[in-house]
Amino acid sequence: MPLYSHSRLSTFEQCPLKFKFRYIDKVETEGAEGVEAFVGKRVHETLEKLYKDLQMQKLNSLPALLKFLNDEWKKNWNDEIIIVKQDYSPELYLKLAEKFVIDYYHRYKPFNHSRTIAVENRVVIKLDEKGEYLLQGYIDRLGYVDPGVYEIHDYKTNSSLPLQEYLDEDRQLALYQLAVKEGYKDAQRIRLIWHFLAFDKELESTRTDEQLEQLKAETLALIKQIEATTEFPAKVSKLCDWCEFRPICPEWKHLYALEDKEPEEYLEDDGVKLVNKYAKVTEKKRKLMTELDNELEDLKERIIIFAEKIGVNVIFGSDNKVRITITDTVKLPYKNTEERQELNELLKKLGKWEEVAELDTFALAKIIKNKGWPQQLLGQLKRFIKIEGSYRVYLGRIKEE
Repeated sequence: MPLYSHSRLSTFEQCPLKFKFRYIDKVETEGAEGVEAFVGKRVHETLEKLYKDLQMQKLNSLPALLKFLNDEWKKNWNDEIIIVKQDYSPELYLKLAEKFVIDYYHRYKPFNHSRTIAVENRVVIKLDEKGEYLLQGYIDRLGYVDPGVYEIHDYKTNSSLPLQEYLDEDRQLALYQLAVKEGYKDAQRIRLIWHFLAFDKELESTRTDEQLEQLKAETLALIKQIEATTEFPAKVSKLCDWCEFRPICPEWKHLYALEDKEPEEYLEDDGVKLVNKYAKVTEKKRKLMTELDNELEDLKERIIIFAEKIGVNVIFGSDNKVRITITDTVKLPYKNTEERQELNELLKKLGKWEEVAELDTFALAKIIKNKGWPQQLLGQLKRFIKIEGSYRVYLGRIKEE
């Protein structure tokens, strides 16, 4: 049984095909890292250094941390890193990373809110009694505050700030809470803390024992679902823009193959020509159908006028005939109008309100059409009623008769 992780589970939920490429086929990709992930790694490394040095009683200055960040940036940067937002340069992303560190440093200095137990701490969570299903993870920072109170810290560099209800349902840190609860028997309260660095904001959540047991059951069920899966379809989403498997994914492979082609070569691609032709034919069909629908409506109107003119219900052609029927439709005042309110009051006064269920217009229309109430009573409703004729035209073969 493979050792699972929150990332592994999330990949399957995000896109089963991506899961297959990464964990089953083990497809290797080169230089496919996105700049957002690159920023996250460099910031995590910098904060990891901050707290590891603090454990050795060394407090780094802000300039020293920024120098470390810049050195790691230069050491690891390469031209293959993907920047989806072409308007933003690598230098802007570096400034962004620096801002994350600067804001965090100013907010928490001298970093004595809790005693750091571990940084980038690997934990293993047992999901079943036999220990057959295990899940591993890495806690950015584990802290100890007061007797029985622990903190799980997680640094986020993404550009969106989630709602509290999302954090209260977050799986990753809650799974880490299971590991801390198991590993530290004195843990009475475990705080889950997210640092959203782009907003210089700290958000917190926690879980009850009942919620943790439910989470274990749900996570175990998801793993069993993955183990039983034989088909791994692609799931297209906005996350595809950052996927390293786009060049081989059937949803994007053709587009990726077109990226480096010149305009003339692009237009000569067989796939491009086929899709362009298909789009043209589809548009031609739409216009033709619209023209035919309009022509039919015009013919219907002319048939109805002709039938009324000579006083018939059926018109005959060479092999076909057309039957015209007319149905009276009862029109009542619209909701939230003064006329509708007057009608409501009149029905209540006449003692008929309950029969139309708080003015069920369908029920009332049926009563009026079928003359289900006395004529005198219906006469009092006359000013609220409009009768409109609705024509229908049916085409049939003459020989059928």
